Amino acid sequence: MHARPSIVLLSTGVLAACGLTGCGRVDQSEKPNGSRPPATLQISAAITNRSVNISPSEIGGGPVRVVITNQSSKSVKATLAPAAAGGFRTTRDRIPPGGVAAIQATLTRGSWRLQVGQGIDSGRLKVGRERDSSDGELLLP
Repeated sequence: MHARPSIVLLSTGVLAACGLTGCGRVDQSEKPNGSRPPATLQISAAITNRSVNISPSEIGGGPVRVVITNQSSKSVKATLAPAAAGGFRTTRDRIPPGGVAAIQATLTRGSWRLQVGQGIDSGRLKVGRERDSSDGELLLP
């Protein structure tokens, strides 16, 4: 039996095309806009009359959303800042007792604190190396 020339040519063409494109894989360095940033990580902070508790207290760097609940008896103003003096700060309007608020920021490696005022110990957050890109995650905007 002899193979038909059109089938051989078609098979060769498919194999060549697959070899050139990597069968659907795209080289990350060829992406026109580069890789996506890490997915936003949501963490929790609870303010009591004595302190601020953050969970988890250690994360990787990248975008975060800190959901803050005020379980204290007074209205507080929350500020997220590096533990070292100076640098980036994000402040949230006053949060009433029983209220909930959120702060969104992109955190870099180092120690961070969530401050809420006098008489209440700041919450501490340790940020490590940047989290991996969200390129492989589904259902992200």
